[in-house]
Amino acid sequence: METGAAQRFLVEVRFKDIIDAPEFAELHREYSAECSIPELGPTDPQKDIYANMEKIGLMHSFAFYCDGALAGFATLLLFILPHYGKKVANVESLFLAKPYRTGDSGRSLMKNLEYFAAHEGCCAMLYNARAGSRLEKFLEALSGYQRTNSVFLRSLA
Repeated sequence: METGAAQRFLVEVRFKDIIDAPEFAELHREYSAECSIPELGPTDPQKDIYANMEKIGLMHSFAFYCDGALAGFATLLLFILPHYGKKVANVESLFLAKPYRTGDSGRSLMKNLEYFAAHEGCCAMLYNARAGSRLEKFLEALSGYQRTNSVFLRSLA
């Protein structure tokens, strides 16, 4: 039997739908291992906070599916930068499980997020990437993306 290409797609969902997916526990473990900020402790998604941010239109959540299974997720924060008076999208989270980082999946996911942000009136997309992460290296290698700021953390605990 001949098998076709995997069906991959990105869809806007409620973050609750991502957390409630059967694949989320494993996806979250992988995400935490790669993306968590050690000084803040382990990641612990707060359903009620995500729901409230979605309710007021500040946050939009997206699920990446491959053959019907959750394979990644992204969350965008849309807001106006007060110093500029311009609406931007900030990628709060962007993650694809390792088996799905093939071909142009990551780039395609980003293009879809950028299209959504532009459609929502944003003039720019801000990506946050942990220092030394795969995402940081990926963004540095892509044409059209530039480093604008560095974020520094000082633990207060």
